[in-house]
Amino acid sequence: MFKSKPLMMLIAGLALAVVLWTIVQLLQKNIESTGNSQTSAGQEKLLGASTSTKTLPNKQANAPASILSAGQNGNDIFLNGTGVPNSGISLLNEGKEITRAKIDIDGNWALSFSHGINSKPIAIDVLTVTPDGHQILSDQSLFVVNYQHAQDAQSTDVNRALLLLTAPGAHSRVLQTPYTGLPMKDGFALETIDYDNSGGVIFSGSSERAGRVLIYAGQNLVGESRVDNKGRWSLIFGNIMPLGEYVISAELVVAGENSVNLTLPFERMQPLFEVEGSSRIVIEHLEDRIQIGRALFGGGYQYSVIYAPSALEE
Repeated sequence: MFKSKPLMMLIAGLALAVVLWTIVQLLQKNIESTGNSQTSAGQEKLLGASTSTKTLPNKQANAPASILSAGQNGNDIFLNGTGVPNSGISLLNEGKEITRAKIDIDGNWALSFSHGINSKPIAIDVLTVTPDGHQILSDQSLFVVNYQHAQDAQSTDVNRALLLLTAPGAHSRVLQTPYTGLPMKDGFALETIDYDNSGGVIFSGSSERAGRVLIYAGQNLVGESRVDNKGRWSLIFGNIMPLGEYVISAELVVAGENSVNLTLPFERMQPLFEVEGSSRIVIEHLEDRIQIGRALFGGGYQYSVIYAPSALEE
């Protein structure tokens, strides 16, 4: 019996060695598998980074889309703009989608829709749905307003709508005018006059030459600005526009040259207030201008005046 004890101990030792070797092999395989998985994931991440679109800063990743330009061909209205790459974009009219597309990898988009020449005025809003599901409504609106005068009333293209880009508290941009052009002299133009119910007003336009821009209401100087490096100028004033009719003058002053004056008739519309069932767009067609009142979210209206060149007074 004592002679077999060493043999039993030898067998037990061999068995233990086999068990330990098996455990070591299993641990090594598990480490290798985990390492390969991490390497594969890292490679996939690197590959994804190399093929993904440009990364935007957080403040831009949820930025609203912008309209840059718009035009018309018959009943078709075309828009172009920028936004968050690879997002979805929709054009809305009164909250209802009328068309959609996808913003490309460079952040550009183009859309079109039909609007009959005799159709009522509409406001187009832009909704972005980012790749992570965020919905962002732009504060810009594009107003499409058909001209409603007889063709012999003055020199205008009656088959071309007014395309006006607006935003609350900002100056409007005329992307297309139904008239032959804007009120302009020597490359100096007044594009729009925007105002609100309280009498706050924004004058804006463009100039081919740098200089100071002075604005007069009647004979009274109300403010001054300068033409920027993009050839644009604008002036914002609070509570200075009284109700009634009077003339507005914009004067371009360029050092060493004669000044240029644009004098136009102006009438501040009676304040409009939104009540249930009231129109969100109010249009007034005058012989030499179009005045637009539009309801703002939260109450009140903002107004824009767009002139024909014939409105200029000598």
